[in-house]
Amino acid sequence: MNHLEQVEHIIIHHTERNNDFPFFVRLRHKYLRGWENIGYHYLIGNARPFTKDGKLYSGRPENFEGAHTLRYNRNSLGVCLIGNFDKVIPSEKQFETLFSLLEQKTKQYNIPIKNVRGYNEFPNIEKSCPGNLVDMDYVRSVLSGQEDFSVSHYIEIVNYGLLSPSAQGI
Repeated sequence: MNHLEQVEHIIIHHTERNNDFPFFVRLRHKYLRGWENIGYHYLIGNARPFTKDGKLYSGRPENFEGAHTLRYNRNSLGVCLIGNFDKVIPSEKQFETLFSLLEQKTKQYNIPIKNVRGYNEFPNIEKSCPGNLVDMDYVRSVLSGQEDFSVSHYIEIVNYGLLSPSAQGI
């Protein structure tokens, strides 16, 4: 593994599996993809059968290059939320841990808030990662202090997307 250069980005991902575990992620990365270790620097648990809700798991050592975003691995930290956020929203505890980690790492490495990005915000990415239900503009807004975090922000997004036009007036 190569040593990480100057950290300029933090890139957010999701596992696309609701019932996942850091050990399983490591096995997939190591044996199916042929990487030396798990590709992410951090994973955040989701209270499914194998992980504690909001628990921060360390992955690849921070001083080593990640394997999570081609062409950006040399200068970024990869953070992965366990779950499929095309189907469900992250838990409140996952968000709390994510914001705590992002605040710490942006200060530690002097990373501008605009450089905290979802994987899908990079060029030539066709995946929805970190999931269609993770609003990265809102994440950056909370991180910059412009808004306070509220899980209801996400509930409103989900409800708006599910209600039919005739039911919206209820």
